[in-house]
Amino acid sequence: MDFSGLGNFIDTPVKNYSSGMYMRLGFSVAVHVEPQVLLADEVLAVGDEEFKRKCHERIRTLQDDGMALILVTHAVEEGKEFCQRYLTLERGRMIEHGCY
Repeated sequence: MDFSGLGNFIDTPVKNYSSGMYMRLGFSVAVHVEPQVLLADEVLAVGDEEFKRKCHERIRTLQDDGMALILVTHAVEEGKEFCQRYLTLERGRMIEHGCY
């Protein structure tokens, strides 16, 4: 709960969380079980700058330990920060792919 910043809501049922709170909690749990592969779908688009900074640090640490990251994002620069290869979709069709 510390990583998510949701400690004040520990007694609140998850069904009452906002979508942003739900994403923060889910991402926080996912990155603390040391996954071999992490699929992050627009998860870094929510949250404040401090939470994003913590997420970036945690992802970088996991990647340094060998974790593979599949990142779905509209933020191209963020994708470049974490990914070596990319695939661009438009209307569900691949229009470009390559390496950064």
